[in-house]
Amino acid sequence: MFNSTFDWFLAGILFLLAIVFFAGKGQGILDAFSGKYRDKRKLSPENRLRYQRAVGVFLIILSAVEVFMALIENPIMGIVSIVVTVADMIGIVIYLRRLYD
Repeated sequence: MFNSTFDWFLAGILFLLAIVFFAGKGQGILDAFSGKYRDKRKLSPENRLRYQRAVGVFLIILSAVEVFMALIENPIMGIVSIVVTVADMIGIVIYLRRLYD
């Protein structure tokens, strides 16, 4: 679909975003995506940091998938990346549900 340059570029952006979330500076990004309809429950600072780290892990996994897609130029890697992304999304949803309970 895309060439490996796009995969490297996307992996770099995802990795930089993951660093921002691991540093604990991603709350502004999360607020920008949640908008004014955000759940008004206040998270404790520890849970807020856990939430940001969970998003950071999610982005690291997506970045690793993009690196593998850039290195292994095989059509089957598109299917593998979709499966890993869906599994990653399910994993983060399960983790976040436990965090909010």
